[in-house]
Amino acid sequence: MKFLNTVIIGVMFLSAAFAAEKPNIIWMVSEDNGARWLGCYGNPAKPTPNLDKLATRGFRFTNTYASVPVCAPQRFTWITGINAISCGTQGMRSGYQLPEHIKFYPEIFKKLGYYTSKGNDSKTDYNFRGRNANDTWDDPKTINWDNLKKNQPFIHVFNTHDTHEWNSFGGFKPEKDKAPKAQNLAAYHPDIPGMHYVYDKYNKAMQKMDQRVAGWLKDLEDSGMADNTIVIYSSDHGGVLPRSKRYLYNSGTHCPLIIYIPEKLKQLYPASNPGSTVDELVSFTDFPKTWLSLAGANAEDVKQMQGRVFLGDKKVDEPKYVYSFRNRMDDRDDMVRSSRDHKYLYIRNYMPFVPVGQYQPYIYNSESMRAWRRHYLDGKTNEITGRYFKQPRAIDELYLYNEDYDNVKNLAAKSEYTQTILKMRQALRRWQLEIFDAGFLPEDDISREAKKHDLTVYEFIRKPELYPLEKYIDIADKTVELNNDDLPEFLSSLKDKYLGMRYWGTLGILNLSFTKEFKPTPEIASVIESVVNNQDESEVIRAYAAWILVRLGEDKKGLTALSQLTKITYSIRTVCNILDWMDPKAALPVVSEMFISGNFKNADQFKVATKTLIEHAPQEMVDLVLKKQQLHNKIKTKQGRLKKLKKSNQKLTPEKLASETEKAQKELNEATAQSKQIDAQLTKIVPKI
Repeated sequence: MKFLNTVIIGVMFLSAAFAAEKPNIIWMVSEDNGARWLGCYGNPAKPTPNLDKLATRGFRFTNTYASVPVCAPQRFTWITGINAISCGTQGMRSGYQLPEHIKFYPEIFKKLGYYTSKGNDSKTDYNFRGRNANDTWDDPKTINWDNLKKNQPFIHVFNTHDTHEWNSFGGFKPEKDKAPKAQNLAAYHPDIPGMHYVYDKYNKAMQKMDQRVAGWLKDLEDSGMADNTIVIYSSDHGGVLPRSKRYLYNSGTHCPLIIYIPEKLKQLYPASNPGSTVDELVSFTDFPKTWLSLAGANAEDVKQMQGRVFLGDKKVDEPKYVYSFRNRMDDRDDMVRSSRDHKYLYIRNYMPFVPVGQYQPYIYNSESMRAWRRHYLDGKTNEITGRYFKQPRAIDELYLYNEDYDNVKNLAAKSEYTQTILKMRQALRRWQLEIFDAGFLPEDDISREAKKHDLTVYEFIRKPELYPLEKYIDIADKTVELNNDDLPEFLSSLKDKYLGMRYWGTLGILNLSFTKEFKPTPEIASVIESVVNNQDESEVIRAYAAWILVRLGEDKKGLTALSQLTKITYSIRTVCNILDWMDPKAALPVVSEMFISGNFKNADQFKVATKTLIEHAPQEMVDLVLKKQQLHNKIKTKQGRLKKLKKSNQKLTPEKLASETEKAQKELNEATAQSKQIDAQLTKIVPKI
């Protein structure tokens, strides 16, 4: 018995010693702020004194880049260590399932003996469906320092909303809302009061976030665990004013990363002394693999992950390039990829017919965006400040990003950079093949294709007999070379057995239709019309083919097809996007039909259509559209009120509940009747196909 007790005590001692050897990890994440919003990264307003101080005690990484410049796909990339485009989850708030063998990093930490928690973090939008990654934490809701002290080693994640985009929202009254001129105004932003006001507003949000960080650091110090705790600070991507968040420019992907390592763990220092900068290229995809490595993970533990370890004794050499990606943002489709080294940022726009600044309703909650668009519509922008709204956009973009941080001097058209672009494009291609880029099939089709084979998208794109990625990249690259000699190949591909070949062949013809050299013929129109009329074809492809018919001069056929698709398609998003991208005068008949019928899947689609009508319809229509818009908002408000009353959570007497319900229903009925009257008036005057 004495021997057994000795063994138990020995095991307990070894376990405690083992736990003590492993560092605790605290990861503090702020939302939507790029690196340049911090004082230590160059913000002259210096709103972050506490983080700036942390940088003097730790290590400030100067070349850290988000994998994707928006929250949900980036959080997917973090929780799995797998780039979202490697699973089909690159679209904002996508809903695909994952194979069971994919682990979430909290699960791996727990296997390594770590306690996992993320108190005060309401972010659970990991961008997939099925298993709930939030359930894999030991404590996903609270921060309890005493509990953490008892459960060392631990990883705890803090997340603050103080700098989220919504903190830049709100109204603006020039006579009342005064603000100093921004000292860090981006070159692409116009020098107007509404813009300066939001810069100032966001600097104040940064101050609030910095104070919260100071509180967390003090709590750590007071807990007595600081000397064995690695502290990491980063944002979740860049941002936040217009043309930053959601975009692959520096403003959207260049992010702060500060890592404090206590002296007892100085063997982990990435540079000789605290207070140093680290200039290595780091991708956000590297984060989970690196944090796990610091916790003792081996290669087998992290074999699913695609990043590299950039810190500690298992550190992997710095890569020559890091990569980022952009696809659907909110309800707006796009496909953009980038590669960068220490000197150049190369961006490839696979859908050049999409304007950089396509209308996204959510962004217009900020006066900075509203004021900028008004400035543009009034004809007051210059070549640089107006480029955001131009269509079509450049296919290739190349920037000397250290000299041109705002990425406004595109060097891609200069012959002396041709070889640089080819080299970076080849590197991009190798990476796309290595990680199985899922973006080469339309989002609304790829899940349908995978389901045909009873596969997840992750599994589907890893089967070359189902998803021939090399062929897809080849034809996609040809579609943006704008060479009319490729037209026969594009036409031929419309009959290919692979949906992706037919899709890119269609986009190839669409891109050519924007060139001066393109010559429409009856033969081309006949082939495209057969695609439009093929009921077995992808409705995404049919929608793009209908747009091509309009560009070929077959307006009635193309618009009729788009009109029909609005009533039956599984991809109403594609149709709505096309109607917004195409010549607004040509689109008016179909947009008007949709506006009257209300055949939209979500509020964003309604808002985009409303914008088109307000900016391009005859004034008589505009007046009615504005009235219907007001009634639409009122109807939504009353419907929400009735829903709340139906739940009857409120402290209302039965009599009061009945009275309030009757009142809300009456107001709803009145607004609905008025809306129908306006629909009748609009029907008489809308342009016909």
